[in-house]
Amino acid sequence: MGYSEFELNIPAVLRAELPKYFDDMAASALTEENVRAQIPDGAQGAYLLYLRDALVYIGKTDSKAGFRNRLIRHLNFVQHRRNLDPVDVRFKAVRIFVFSNFDLEAMLIEEYTRHRGARPVWNYSGFGSNDPGRRREGQDPAVYDLEFPVDIDQEVPFLKPGAQPLLSAMLALKDGLPYIFRYDTAGEHWSRGHHLMRDRMVTVPEGRMTTRLALKLFLGALPDGWRATVLPNRVILYPERDDAIYPGQVEALFKDP
Repeated sequence: MGYSEFELNIPAVLRAELPKYFDDMAASALTEENVRAQIPDGAQGAYLLYLRDALVYIGKTDSKAGFRNRLIRHLNFVQHRRNLDPVDVRFKAVRIFVFSNFDLEAMLIEEYTRHRGARPVWNYSGFGSNDPGRRREGQDPAVYDLEFPVDIDQEVPFLKPGAQPLLSAMLALKDGLPYIFRYDTAGEHWSRGHHLMRDRMVTVPEGRMTTRLALKLFLGALPDGWRATVLPNRVILYPERDDAIYPGQVEALFKDP
């Protein structure tokens, strides 16, 4: 008989070979320079994140954006966090040229959990999650955010000194922070801000500027009744009651008397 059929079992091959391939690799520091220098544009595949020597996260990307955008997003997620030094985070990434229709990420999590006896702690912890939106501020914080809450005492050098419109300074902070900064807009687009923010000025002083100091400047320029609330994964600025409490709230900042 001169005919037969052969089907390569790609999931079985990846399950058997990919974890060993990862284990033989050296990890690189998770920096934007390393990500852009080492990973080809548009590459797709699987990746591991390590905190010091511990495997903490397994992910994949089969999107056109590829590894670069995904890992840079994760890089932002470990910046300005308490109890977490970004220099301790490293990555391994493997480009996979043929994707199958099975869940590669779930397979790797299963294999590493089976061999090491514990699941990577950042998977299913809320690490890398999207902005839940204003209407979901009352949700309980994710495990990752409770362990590594945002740090508003980190320096923000992108906020330039000098007199400037309040809204311009707020937009600069929103754009530069590695976590969510959201403020009330009274139904307008976030780039227009609240009508009470317009035509107001702030003066950013020379010297070290932190998110905390920037928020105090903003509150000083706004009318009474506004407050900044620090949540485990974001900062919000809204007019609301002084005694309002959000789940997991870290602290609240008010306008100085």
